[in-house]
Amino acid sequence: MSPTSASTPGVHETLAALAGTLEGSLLLPGDLGWDEARAAWNQAVDQHPSAIAQPRSVRDIRRVIIAAREAGLGVTVQPRGHGAADDLAGTILVRTSAFDEVTVNVVARFARVGAGVPWGTLLTRLDGTGLIALSGSNPDVSVAGYLLSGGHSWFSRWKGLAAHSVRAVELVDATGVLRRVTRDSDPDLLWALRGAGGLFGVVTALEIDLYSAPDLYGGKILFPAESAEVVFGAAAEILLDAPPELSLFLGLINMPDIEAVPELLRGRSFTQVDAVFVGSAAAGEALLAPVLSIAPVIANLCSEFSIGGLGDVSGEPQDPSATLDWSRTVSELDPATMAALIEAFHTASYAGLTLLQLRPLGGLIGDPDTGADGVVGHLDAGFLLFASAILPPGAPAPAASERHLLFQPLDDTVQSVGVARTVPSFLASGQDLSLAFAPAELQRLTEIKRRLDPENLFRSNRPLPLGPETRTRRAEPGASDALD
Repeated sequence: MSPTSASTPGVHETLAALAGTLEGSLLLPGDLGWDEARAAWNQAVDQHPSAIAQPRSVRDIRRVIIAAREAGLGVTVQPRGHGAADDLAGTILVRTSAFDEVTVNVVARFARVGAGVPWGTLLTRLDGTGLIALSGSNPDVSVAGYLLSGGHSWFSRWKGLAAHSVRAVELVDATGVLRRVTRDSDPDLLWALRGAGGLFGVVTALEIDLYSAPDLYGGKILFPAESAEVVFGAAAEILLDAPPELSLFLGLINMPDIEAVPELLRGRSFTQVDAVFVGSAAAGEALLAPVLSIAPVIANLCSEFSIGGLGDVSGEPQDPSATLDWSRTVSELDPATMAALIEAFHTASYAGLTLLQLRPLGGLIGDPDTGADGVVGHLDAGFLLFASAILPPGAPAPAASERHLLFQPLDDTVQSVGVARTVPSFLASGQDLSLAFAPAELQRLTEIKRRLDPENLFRSNRPLPLGPETRTRRAEPGASDALD
């Protein structure tokens, strides 16, 4: 099944017929609103699908699958545009924003969440319940997209990687059947969906575990940029003995000199520590005291908060922007390597690097027993590193030489302590799942993919490595009959 344009004879007719049958909508290139609808959250990714479907029902999704197979197209799902990693040639891009159900069962401690629901919506619904979900740091990201790609959570040291909190998935498979996937109905597929979820169907809803956490404390602490080495060292020391309920994200950031940034921060560089603690304010303050005393504090925004305010801790941008990202997992960062990494950030800052973040791991993230029920598994690593460069509005994609200036200093610094595996949600554009999973896990995923979607109808934003089992091929005549 080679990439196919919407203008190829037969394809346009199939897509035009599809548009007339949907309860939702279908956009084709040139339609009003096309450019807005095709845009990824990361505006550095330029997506050009053959069509964009916005289904409103399972029946709509079935019709999209029928049309895609008849036209020789693939299907890619992006609920809100996060995690986009390809130009999408020869695919129908499916936006599941209409699947917006949120049901919270406080007694049984689980939530049912539609595929289009962002974390901010779910977390707000959890306010006052004394329960939390294993959310990441950005409330604009969809619950489904985050969990199905692994999910490194604020609470991962305490409860393990967030994908393991998925207890059931409802999806429409390649034959058009709506499947409810649980440990009892299809344990292999549930294992695969916990980290490689975009490969097997169009997800409509998830059921996820909730956890008791009546008290939360944390926030952002800002220090001078030149304090990074001592602050990072002190924070790492804290986590050696701290309970797993404490998570710290350590960072260096260059704030832009623009009016949207508060005057106190505008055009300056800072060391930052973002903290979340499941427990009382008194206990959290005691845990953070060593890092607060080791360097001058510019701002300490830590306080008690409810789960609906979790996104305020990191305060990540929620509006789309053009970014270039880099991530690595490393076994350890001794003081010398930590110092070299900080120096590498300052070197790359001259080329436009905006952010370097270090996420200390440990706790249940590294527990093999906790990770045995999902492909995302566990991580034998000490730190997850993330760096990002935010491009000016309208700036062209940088050449390879410019990317080299941004990220090569970081690569060179951590080369000797790098770990092969990372969380799939941290893969950059163009990277496949071979950087997240071991060969045995990739083989098991390939076998599940062959069983459920042998024609590779579903094109994940984080694909399997290309091989004979995963190359696309055109459906046989009549192959869509089972979908009617």
